[in-house]
Amino acid sequence: MKENVWKWGRQSDTWVYLLLAYPVIDYVLRKILPIPVVSSLWDDGLLLVLLLFTFLAYWKGSRDMPAIKHTFAAFIVYGLALTVADMANWDASVEGFRAVYQYMIAFFIGFYLLRDTKQLVVFLKVLTAFGFLAAVVGIMQVVLGVQTPQSWVQEGEAVTTRAFSIVTSPNVLGSYMALIAPVAVGLAVTTANRKERIIWWIVALTTLLTLLLTSSRGAWIALAVALFVCCYLWNKRLAGFLVIAGIVGLIGLYFVPESTPLIGKISNRIFTLFTPEYLQSSMQAGRLDRWGEAYDKMRLEPLFGVGLGHHGGAVGSRHFGTIYTDSYLFKSIAELGLIGVIMLIALIAMTFAYAVRLIRAQAGKPPFFLMLGLFGGLFAVAMHNLVENIFEVPFMSLYFWLFGGFLCALYADQAKEKRW
Repeated sequence: MKENVWKWGRQSDTWVYLLLAYPVIDYVLRKILPIPVVSSLWDDGLLLVLLLFTFLAYWKGSRDMPAIKHTFAAFIVYGLALTVADMANWDASVEGFRAVYQYMIAFFIGFYLLRDTKQLVVFLKVLTAFGFLAAVVGIMQVVLGVQTPQSWVQEGEAVTTRAFSIVTSPNVLGSYMALIAPVAVGLAVTTANRKERIIWWIVALTTLLTLLLTSSRGAWIALAVALFVCCYLWNKRLAGFLVIAGIVGLIGLYFVPESTPLIGKISNRIFTLFTPEYLQSSMQAGRLDRWGEAYDKMRLEPLFGVGLGHHGGAVGSRHFGTIYTDSYLFKSIAELGLIGVIMLIALIAMTFAYAVRLIRAQAGKPPFFLMLGLFGGLFAVAMHNLVENIFEVPFMSLYFWLFGGFLCALYADQAKEKRW
């Protein structure tokens, strides 16, 4: 038994699996079996262990990181400079730095620890399995009529019960499902085993249903945009038909009575966005007001922002009493300024650029749809950050950068093979 435990502990895969189980482990340690210190710091310890494996892999020098490493280095130095620039609020600055940069470490973990495509498939299956578990819990909440906290239900809407599962909110669950659903579809299309294909299709449909039950408009729109981009990469003509189908679907949805099960609630949730009441409430104390406030903060310090942890997130709320910006982009604009936001966007854009090159090189090969599905999920998460603070949630930020690192690693290997 001891030998088996020691054998598992020496393998980096074991620790990556724990990282992929993050939402479940964190929920158990915080809500069911709270252990002092461990419940708060277990993820920090897990990242430290994985960093040791990452350092060993880097030391062996089996893989060279492409040009994104320069942008990462510049962004990290920039963050350190912002941290020491405000010594009067040192605690907030350090905590703000940690909130932004700690989980980006997962990119390097993913880049150096991934061996090949086969290992990525295993990781994706584990990720999707835990996502399916969260999806089932979310569906059961709605079936059992678990009341959604009032802060997540907008006045005047028909929706009063929103799935939130084991994560912090319906919007976070929506983003989680928007990540998992395309991956499940990719697994279903890629596998040659009929029984396995049926299982992954069931997982995909379950996660999509849970996504609908979260009533997260931002996640819906983000996944729709990601679906269009994926279709465009696969078949441009199909992408055009998708746009037409989407327009026709929205027109039809407008005429659906609110009393219609599920569809009526979706219609109410979407078209509430275009009512004068929503616009007025959003401009007074909602998203538009918060985005405007973040923009005003940036205008005071356009290049460098007001400082890490000083506005629009959990750290800013604790130290300065600021409210959540409901947009990671606007939060970053206020805290990082234009220089920092440009570098952050560049990192995400470069990650997607490598992914697209990798996907195009796989056209006609078995891994194509798997890579496309993973890209679609990551793209949906990035898009959702425009209207939610998704990267404020540790496991969502970890997943984005970890799998971004995986895709970048495969791209680097592919580029190396071409050179040879």
